[in-house]
Amino acid sequence: MLVIFGASTDIGRRLAARLEAEGTAVRRVGRELPGAVRADLATGAGMKEALDGATTVISCAHARYAGRLLAALPPGVARTVLMGSTWRYSRVPNPRADEVRQGEAEFLASGRDGVMLHATMIYGGTQENNIQRLLALLRRLPVVPAPGGGRQTVQPIHVDDVVACLLAAAKRDWAGPHVVPIAGPKLSWREMVVACAAAIGRHPPILPLPAAPLIGALALANTLGLRRLDANVIRRFREDVDVPLDAMTRTLEVIPRDFDSGVRQAVADWRRAGVI
Repeated sequence: MLVIFGASTDIGRRLAARLEAEGTAVRRVGRELPGAVRADLATGAGMKEALDGATTVISCAHARYAGRLLAALPPGVARTVLMGSTWRYSRVPNPRADEVRQGEAEFLASGRDGVMLHATMIYGGTQENNIQRLLALLRRLPVVPAPGGGRQTVQPIHVDDVVACLLAAAKRDWAGPHVVPIAGPKLSWREMVVACAAAIGRHPPILPLPAAPLIGALALANTLGLRRLDANVIRRFREDVDVPLDAMTRTLEVIPRDFDSGVRQAVADWRRAGVI
């Protein structure tokens, strides 16, 4: 029996549909998903029932729950696949990154056969909001401000490529715990914005802005209580995402789509769904 935690997430629903289309018996686990087994990773309620007879366990939930899930796994589980995040590689202070690092450490210490997949920014699907927020700004702003000039590299990955990685990981025999980062092809933040704008028929100019004064202004505003904005958001504009794709393509045999075609597909899907 293959058990999916976080089955109510967009990734979980897509993964379950792919597996069931292949004839795999799937048990969906969630707190409020109709037809799913009710269990709560935060409290541990319902975990024993959810994991009864499980041989493969996939968690699409946040890595902060890795320790509780691993502690509840019965002996018959031969394969565990967990979602992490490339936040864990960031040098900018971030509690979310610390939670992912803790989840990874718990997984590696468990000795369980399986893998934790650290994904970069995921786009597409009904639950993502990073690219949708950017598209909303592109519709409103005549000029797009780019801290640091938008030269930093990014590697957004389409939700269906994440699902493909989970599907491949669920079929692979793992010896011990592994960590595999998954990402899309590299491009600059500026190139990402241009591709997003083109997908909705916009071509606004991009205005480079120095990052240091923005960080200082946000820090001052926070100190004075004028505006609660995290200056680390701007600091992350100084970080290049640098995730090699060889582990993903070699181990999981998944080749991610380029961002131009991926964002066009995402926009078309959102328009059909009435999201944008």
